[in-house]
Amino acid sequence: MTMDYGEGFLDSRVESRRTHLNGIQYRYGQTEAPHVPPEPISFYSFKRIADDMKELAQQLGVSRLILGGHDWGGAIVYRVALWWPELVTHIFTICTPYTAPSKSYASLQEMVQSGRVPNFGYQLQLASGQLEEAIQSTEQIRQLLNGLYGGVTDDGLPGFDVKTGVYLDRLPQLKHTKLMSQRMLDFYADQYAKNGLHGTCKSFSDPLQESPADK
Repeated sequence: MTMDYGEGFLDSRVESRRTHLNGIQYRYGQTEAPHVPPEPISFYSFKRIADDMKELAQQLGVSRLILGGHDWGGAIVYRVALWWPELVTHIFTICTPYTAPSKSYASLQEMVQSGRVPNFGYQLQLASGQLEEAIQSTEQIRQLLNGLYGGVTDDGLPGFDVKTGVYLDRLPQLKHTKLMSQRMLDFYADQYAKNGLHGTCKSFSDPLQESPADK
């Protein structure tokens, strides 16, 4: 069976003799998005997703998987293969370099401020809770997505930068992105609005700061 953690663009003709599933992570669509606390931050960890993947395979009667993922989904499939190697025959990822587990812990803030991954600065904004507090309504979520997908102001100023994050004051002024139709933008805004940004933001939280037991 092929399991795809990405945008769902795998051509069925290529995998015509296999069962193909497109996985949706916690916090998206109709999945759960429990609040932390009272739930532990480990609810949003790669290990939790890997364990759930194994359970899903067992419930479907599948003993071997080909896993594919894009971006954050790519990071997931690497970890599923590491924790449950007997389950995975092949993996493929798009836009996600492999990062091996490390014996020493470095927080996201340390990695960004040291210059190791300055382009992850936007993740610090997500982890801070600023966006979760500021972006509440479906319209605000639509404006956020428009900015994330390249919307700019009349003066050409972006709504988002990877090193800084989202420019909240610019979001209402952005022109419609060229990368997404209005119909698709409305669809994703409606999907995000079901759970809000809590789960997304908590996925970037420092586990030791949230709960030392979840290291």
